[in-house]
Amino acid sequence: MVKTVRGHERRVHTMLRSLPGTKAMYILFGGDFDILMDAQVEGLLALNGLIEKVREMEGVITTRTILTHDLKGRGLPGMEVC
Repeated sequence: MVKTVRGHERRVHTMLRSLPGTKAMYILFGGDFDILMDAQVEGLLALNGLIEKVREMEGVITTRTILTHDLKGRGLPGMEVC
């Protein structure tokens, strides 16, 4: 999840969408965050790199990372990041 500077939501959304591993993007209404980014990466090094890129973007205030896993075992290899 990404919190943006007011008025920067569209620009940040566009930049996030272009990052490798991005699967889906959602605009959030209400709450502390503005954008939900669903991404898939291969391991913790890739996750750290992705988080660093997002946090360095102009207009990003803060992020929150939530890791998920497909319990059915049918998901793609790697880490699901929301």
